[in-house]
Amino acid sequence: MDRRLQVMCAWCGPVFLVLFVVGLWFIAGLVPPVSGHDSAAHVAAFYAGHYKRLRIGMTVCLLGLPLLGPFIVLISRQIREHSPQLSLLADIQLIMGIVGLVVFLIFECVMATIAFRPDMAPDTIRTLNDLAWTSLLWPFTPFSLEYFVIGLAVMRDKGERPLHPRWVGYVSLLTAALFALGGPTLWATQGAFSWRGILTLWAVLGAFGIWVLVTSWSMLRAIASEPEPAPAA
Repeated sequence: MDRRLQVMCAWCGPVFLVLFVVGLWFIAGLVPPVSGHDSAAHVAAFYAGHYKRLRIGMTVCLLGLPLLGPFIVLISRQIREHSPQLSLLADIQLIMGIVGLVVFLIFECVMATIAFRPDMAPDTIRTLNDLAWTSLLWPFTPFSLEYFVIGLAVMRDKGERPLHPRWVGYVSLLTAALFALGGPTLWATQGAFSWRGILTLWAVLGAFGIWVLVTSWSMLRAIASEPEPAPAA
């Protein structure tokens, strides 16, 4: 593989992360989100005062989202080329990574819909808000499977020069477990397992951010350690 392209793909993950955090948090002002326990009038009032910021913030998030694609593809490609016997794990990781990208896209589209018509009925706005945050934080299974598969691939790499350090595999396995904390959001409108709770919003999205940075660093390290290609005859 072309080394420059690999480096670009590895950096796509952190750049996506920066754009997502800036768009979601600093521009749209959605962190922390409104509580699932709030009344429809309160939720509608929040978005009535934020719809302009929300439009800009979701646009920034949307611009960054495609960068997650090359990052996911590079993870799969490195596993497949370094350890052909683990190519099945690479395929699973790739599919689950694409599903995760769609989850982010659904969240952004629903939030954009709220920003497009902030004069909707309060009950409708609250329903869309519920849909957005439930879509982002509750469907943990594709993410957990992806990170579990990556961790498993790192652990099963028994070569003399492993693709990733073993501790990177533990980070992926831990991230897979932490994403499961998003499951209880379906039963909690407030508290630690709610959208704005420490065990869901902060633990899940925080773990995702750390995983992206660690994985990007490890892939760049693997690219740098590759032998130089032989000159063409």
